[in-house]
Amino acid sequence: MNFNRLNNLEMETEDHYREKANVYRTSAEYGKMISLYPILETSIKDCKGEILVA
Repeated sequence: MNFNRLNNLEMETEDHYREKANVYRTSAEYGKMISLYPILETSIKDCKGEILVA
């Protein structure tokens, strides 16, 4: 673990977080969660394309 990184209060770039989100959405854990909670999948689809943060 990089402790210097933990003490840094700067955020990663937007591209970094987009990549993290893409990796998560293709993970087995995400697929399992969606299959366990079908309404979550519907809610995610309903929000697709929305600008949630200014």
